[in-house]
Amino acid sequence: MEAAMLVTGGYDHTIRIWNPDTCSSKRTLQHGESQINALEITPDRNFIAAAGYADVRMYDVLSNTPTAMTAFHGHSGNVTALAFSEEGTRMYTGGDDETVKVFDVRSTPDDKFSFDQGSPVTCIALDPNQVQLISGDQDGKIGRWDLRANLCIEHLIPELDVGIRSLAVSPDGNVLAAINDEGHCYIWERDAKDFRALKQIKAHHPYFGLKCMFSPDSTKLATTSSDMTARIWDVNDDFELKHTLEGHTAWVWDCAFSGDSALLLTASSDTTSRLWDVESGETVLELKGHQRAVTAVALKD
Repeated sequence: MEAAMLVTGGYDHTIRIWNPDTCSSKRTLQHGESQINALEITPDRNFIAAAGYADVRMYDVLSNTPTAMTAFHGHSGNVTALAFSEEGTRMYTGGDDETVKVFDVRSTPDDKFSFDQGSPVTCIALDPNQVQLISGDQDGKIGRWDLRANLCIEHLIPELDVGIRSLAVSPDGNVLAAINDEGHCYIWERDAKDFRALKQIKAHHPYFGLKCMFSPDSTKLATTSSDMTARIWDVNDDFELKHTLEGHTAWVWDCAFSGDSALLLTASSDTTSRLWDVESGETVLELKGHQRAVTAVALKD
């Protein structure tokens, strides 16, 4: 983990960049009047993007300045979701204002165009094909958007009126996962141009499901929940439960895999983040320093 970037953010309005060798915060960035709802490290590792109230702020990793370099505006409420294109030139966001927005990060910090979801957007995921974006909302709808034609090409509704909390597409592009407020995780398999329903996992029911994410090698699925756990599921064994990661003492909001799929970083309302060994299910590091709930993490190595 020597060259890894571990980044956390939360309700104390700060973003911390951690030294994994010492479990200490090596930089603290200020996020002003807003909590952090989502974090991403840009593909070139030069910037940290933080989604908060009404904007996304960009922080220069190489600078010693603790405040944001620029902010991308356009949403009228909380920005709840954040993703970058593979080359890092486009940023995709979703928000409480019921829109999904696309920004060109090389030009002005105003949205290039928007999609109307029709309900507050809770999550987004960029398809590895880079030409489709998938969004989930509080009404339980999932929309698949064609970024070339700027229109919705498919709707999925696993449970009507049960909010979708998180979406993920496996890096190999074959599987879509979504977790909802009932703690159910739905799995679809790509079938030609569309996704075909494969199975439902009672991942954390009856607790809230909060996050789902595939490992970079597409062999594992991680889920997190208000039940204070994260769970690892084996994609190649019909999504059998591999590990329940126990140690947090409050809701587990977010997670991120290391590039080799061997480690998982989690964020919790207990004010800590933990780094887990995916194979053993054991805690490797515990990161302490935030004064309030940690709600977002990002990891790049």
